[in-house]
Amino acid sequence: MSNVNYFKRFGMSFVFLASLVFSLLFGGLVSCEVKSFMYSVSLTIKELLVFSLPFVVFALIFNSIVRLGVKALGYVLVVVVLVCTSNFTNTMLSYLLSISIPSASINAAMADLGGKQELLPMFTTNIGTLVSNDVAMMCGALLGILLILLKGNLAEKLSSVFNIFTKWFFKVLIPLIPVFIIGTAVKLQHDGMLAKICQQYLPILIIFVISAYGYVLLQYMVLSAFRVGKCLEYIKNVLPALVTAFGSMSSTAAMPLSIQAAEKNLDESCNAGIIIPATASIHLVGDCFFLPLVAMAVMMSFGMPCPGFSDYIPFAIHFVLAKFAVAAVPGGGVLVMIPVMQKYLGMSSEMLALVTALYILFDSLITTCNVAGNGAMAIVFDRVVRGLRSRKRCRCQT
Repeated sequence: MSNVNYFKRFGMSFVFLASLVFSLLFGGLVSCEVKSFMYSVSLTIKELLVFSLPFVVFALIFNSIVRLGVKALGYVLVVVVLVCTSNFTNTMLSYLLSISIPSASINAAMADLGGKQELLPMFTTNIGTLVSNDVAMMCGALLGILLILLKGNLAEKLSSVFNIFTKWFFKVLIPLIPVFIIGTAVKLQHDGMLAKICQQYLPILIIFVISAYGYVLLQYMVLSAFRVGKCLEYIKNVLPALVTAFGSMSSTAAMPLSIQAAEKNLDESCNAGIIIPATASIHLVGDCFFLPLVAMAVMMSFGMPCPGFSDYIPFAIHFVLAKFAVAAVPGGGVLVMIPVMQKYLGMSSEMLALVTALYILFDSLITTCNVAGNGAMAIVFDRVVRGLRSRKRCRCQT
């Protein structure tokens, strides 16, 4: 791997880590006026992000629907049901893990911060939003389905235009994210919270790795009927895709190897070309475990209680729907979730920035888990499709 490619693949994580380290070590040397200005810029970027994301969500949802429809219209319903069921189940499992976190110890570690003077922004912007994410998601899905059924060629052309728009948007946005992170990190350092918060998240990472990867391993064990040799064969076939995913932090980059692995693991290898491209950016086991778990931990770090079950359900539903609008870029999994976490969990700008930073720092582990989960989903899809075909043949014969 060349130095240029190495930087492109891992440079973002280094930038975020450097931002946090800089804020922690040298934030005390920066004047309050400069900190206040940096914090204001961070808030402005967040406002612009929240304002723009509904339009991006619309384009990404439309592209997902068209991609599913153009490649395998007859399988769309099966794919959507399987993906939504899996993502929702994983999101709920993450909630059960998060409420088991010893919140008392986290709150106690943060209890000595009350004497610090809070840093206030130098200026604020209240841009607001023109349309909510919910409406954007629904409109994108409905338009995509309608055009697939009536104007397939137009759907593909619009999808190409929207794809150019989303690539441009993230090309502009990604360089601004470190500014968003470091401005908020300086605020946390000034308030005396950053060092305490950083101490809390190694156990959270360990919980994520054990739970998410253990869950995916259990899936492979179940799919192999607990035959160790068959399970190891499944994992061996998927391993090259996992290595690529870890190095590139991209499910898309690992897609060719994921398809090859699925072709080896499926009884009908032709199904690999349908399910892997369709689910590469929407079926995200790692995201569903990591984001709710870390969000809850961050909320507790700031003294907020975990939401009750009835309050978490609306968040989980919108979290699952928003997964259809995830962009295939480093950090894309968390960027479209910012409005969802803000609206349904009541998270502040500081909390959102911290969740974003932690997500991108550990994106390699998250993406690898996503790709492993997609390998298991391919086997499930193959068996469901073959089962439906067999049932249909039986009905025709009778």
